[in-house]
Amino acid sequence: MEAGTQAAIHPRQTIAGFFLTLLTPVFLLAPGAVAARPVNVEFKFTPYLPPARDAETVTSVEGTTALELNGVPLAEEPLESKSLLLMASSQEGIDVFPAVWINALQLQPLLRRGDNLLRLTFTPKKGSRPYRSQFVWTVVEDQTTTSTTATGTELTTNHGAEGREDREVSGPVTVQKAFQAPFAKVEPWHAAPAITTLTPQDRALILELLRQRAALFSPDFEAAYRFLGSLSKDRGITLDMPEVRRLGCLEAGYAAGMRVAAPADADLKLITTGSPVVVARGTGEFLMRFPDQPGMAERYQALPNDQGLCLAITFNMLFPKRMLLVKGLDGQWQILP
Repeated sequence: MEAGTQAAIHPRQTIAGFFLTLLTPVFLLAPGAVAARPVNVEFKFTPYLPPARDAETVTSVEGTTALELNGVPLAEEPLESKSLLLMASSQEGIDVFPAVWINALQLQPLLRRGDNLLRLTFTPKKGSRPYRSQFVWTVVEDQTTTSTTATGTELTTNHGAEGREDREVSGPVTVQKAFQAPFAKVEPWHAAPAITTLTPQDRALILELLRQRAALFSPDFEAAYRFLGSLSKDRGITLDMPEVRRLGCLEAGYAAGMRVAAPADADLKLITTGSPVVVARGTGEFLMRFPDQPGMAERYQALPNDQGLCLAITFNMLFPKRMLLVKGLDGQWQILP
């Protein structure tokens, strides 16, 4: 990777398409401050094969993970088999480095103040092979506390309530956790009624929004860059937009032959969720259509590393595999960022 890439794009590491945050923010307050308040909740999940005695690593299980928040399907991604560090061992069991690490703050705008329910389903590629699953959740607070361990070591942390669930399983496994998120942003559409049916007019309006999104990928790309610059900074990826513009990421993709079109009506699947949110997805892997241009793959592969990485990240932010839409209190449809 060239030096310019690091200056342009700062993606946090991801596993199975879910955001992995390695550093939890620590908020230091003066003595006598008010009681600690939750500022985030982290969830960690790992399916793994039982380790040998005195092993320092475990092997994660290959399969597919599906994430859902408050009844809304967010992602379905493959999980590779990898060697993961065995971090600790105690009478309660072992702690393994997570295969999936989910930061609740990055689940906005679906995250709600009050009750939330996160559900993760893992389906192993080899369905009958026994394995173990570990699911851990931790509330992150705005203050740190210091305690002394049995060995006399001082431990300072900003972790509050914690919990874990270890299972011996074979086949698919589902883990879930109800939690409060007083730190969540309140969106106007949170108060909108649940969508239970979609009219032909609703479908037509949604298709028009998808056409408008697809149209962002066209010269001079100014609207696309403005959209990328408007995205919230707490979603796991921070873009240095002046550097992204300097690299000409989107222009490079267009010159290589990349094209985007909205799905045809027959290929659009709209899924209600018992909430104001509707999921738009295609009949195949992708929602949008990407017309094939002869030689495009070769020209894309020939792009410089920094430009190619920039293009991959910005393109996926513009055109994810599925999109979430809501119908606000004003009756207007919008695509959630």
